[in-house]
Amino acid sequence: MKCLSSHAARWALVLLVAGAAIPMAARAATATLKVGSDAPPVAVVKWFKGTPVDTLEKGKVYVVEFWATWCPDCRAAVPHLTEMAHQYGDKVTFVGVSVREHQSPDYLAKIESFVKEMGDKMDYHVAADDQNTGTMLKTWMNAAGHNGIPTAFVIGKDGKIAWIGSPGQGMDKQIDRVLAGA
Repeated sequence: MKCLSSHAARWALVLLVAGAAIPMAARAATATLKVGSDAPPVAVVKWFKGTPVDTLEKGKVYVVEFWATWCPDCRAAVPHLTEMAHQYGDKVTFVGVSVREHQSPDYLAKIESFVKEMGDKMDYHVAADDQNTGTMLKTWMNAAGHNGIPTAFVIGKDGKIAWIGSPGQGMDKQIDRVLAGA
């Protein structure tokens, strides 16, 4: 592996800090995935729970939520997502996708252990992004200009993104709106 010179390393740090300082509104303004955009494909490396959801079928409503095992807010959102999955039943399919797990060869085992530990508290479809390619992270989160987790996407019956945000901040109202056809 090639090391950066101290000059190059300083510039890399400057660019990193500058990127972090860009306000969320500015990042969202440059986002390519927005409310009204077609939902990207689901491309995960492994399913841990539920029937695999390999395609988002038109005529159905989905919630695709991004989380990580190490994230306290993500852990706190799991029971709420399960409650909503039970509440909406067959009307809405909930999919949790683990992203940004700490790079290690055993990250899939760590996720599997977490899902088993959660048991019925995590009662919806659960999968993992490929940590090597980060396909889901890139095509959903990064494309939408969102870098915080948990983040959820509500996908309407037309296959388009209807809402993007934190699962605990009004997502249920947005799901109701989508189901009502608004």
